Amino acid sequence: MSLLLVPIPLESDPRISNVVVERRQPCDRVAISNWEQKHSAVLPDDLRNFYTSTDGFQLTWHYKYSADEILPVGSIRINTLNELYLSPALKDLLDFSLTRQTSGPRPILNTKSKVFELDSCRNIGKVCLIYTGGAWSVWLAARDGAWGWLADSFTHYFRMALVHLGLPGWQALFANLPLIPWAEQLFLLLAPHLLEKNESDNSLIAVNNETGLNHIDPNIFKTSARHHKHSKPVNQ
Repeated sequence: MSLLLVPIPLESDPRISNVVVERRQPCDRVAISNWEQKHSAVLPDDLRNFYTSTDGFQLTWHYKYSADEILPVGSIRINTLNELYLSPALKDLLDFSLTRQTSGPRPILNTKSKVFELDSCRNIGKVCLIYTGGAWSVWLAARDGAWGWLADSFTHYFRMALVHLGLPGWQALFANLPLIPWAEQLFLLLAPHLLEKNESDNSLIAVNNETGLNHIDPNIFKTSARHHKHSKPVNQ
């Protein structure tokens, strides 16, 4: 995957400044192999190629609200290889989701599934890379226990992040979940076209609503990783 594909039209807007893309060294194949052995999972080809190009990704930008107020707003982040795991915070969020009776799509998870954190997604939840049923996909696990399907591959998700300019909470928008009110104002100011859902988007969401309503097997979250030995057991 070539990082030269990263579009940065942001600097053409005078209200936006400090557009920064961090330069990172690639992961060597030994590190990737060690990760796969540690987690008993083989990375999908596109994500493997990504990590052999750069160890994670971070793009940030600031927005000028007034003459005297410039605040950090935009962010596109992909965790480093070492940060790609079922973190204690993500495990707690998944445990919490088991107690919620929410409508909408949910991933099919069982004892053979793998869940890894791609991004902390700031104020709305966690972006999860999930392996289940012989396929990888990307989901948003929202803080209120809801789920939102994002993409059927890492490449698809990364392209979506670039198109949405790293605007706050864009994942919730695409997953058909409510936007943070102040984030919606930024969308209206900077990219109102992204608030317009076309028919293909709606039909895609509808398909996943129909096929994704499945119960999560709580056994998948039972202290399966060494990172959370002291996590509370899942209520069954």
